[in-house]
Amino acid sequence: MIKRLLFLLVITLLASSVSASADEDGKAILQQRCVECHDLKGPAPTTIRELWERDAPDLFYAGNKFRREWLVEWLQKPVRIRPAGVNYLRAINSTPQHQTKKNGRQYDVLWGAVLKPLRHEALTSDEANAVVDALMQLKPHDDLVAGRVLDTSMPITLDQGEILIDKVYGCQSCHQIEPGYGGYTGAELYTAGRRLQPAFMLSYIERPKNWDPKIWMPNVHVKPEDLQKIVNYLVLLSKEDFNASH
Repeated sequence: MIKRLLFLLVITLLASSVSASADEDGKAILQQRCVECHDLKGPAPTTIRELWERDAPDLFYAGNKFRREWLVEWLQKPVRIRPAGVNYLRAINSTPQHQTKKNGRQYDVLWGAVLKPLRHEALTSDEANAVVDALMQLKPHDDLVAGRVLDTSMPITLDQGEILIDKVYGCQSCHQIEPGYGGYTGAELYTAGRRLQPAFMLSYIERPKNWDPKIWMPNVHVKPEDLQKIVNYLVLLSKEDFNASH
């Protein structure tokens, strides 16, 4: 009996040591390879100048934001989430031949040359898991997600969700709901349901500036029932296989 207890104690200590080591490895990778582009400490930009200087998404509240499984997968095979980059204003083409006219004025057309392949280091599986373990501990905004629960019993179809996103709240003017369909100045939405935690989506959509005080995403005053429907729609949308047709 004593030998068995000693054996279990040794196994527990070894497991704790491995976990602590992996955590330290993840923090080391973040400091060595990620901190140059990503903010790991916060707070979010509080001035337009600070927002303009942002080169990559803030990660200091990654544990409140991302789904672990998706983040591990993405870090091993990074793909572009924001068609125009984090700061879309840097990717606007003002030359006449690439502009769209509206009421005689020119608007919002991307520089093709700006949208180069995403330059983000791909991590190994072990590295990705270690980094995500470290990121999942970054939860300074537990208060913003406290009590947020997605009502998964609320019925919604893809067509109904698209009407809410496009016609009712105008989200498609900035966000794509499938590759190439929708706006390009915000993050695409067709992976949001796999990418983001439901509580984060509920909180962020309701009041973006609670998370990012100077972000250009507006508060469109989504009704509580519609908020639940939109997040359920994003989860449903994320299950579609767009690679099959693109």
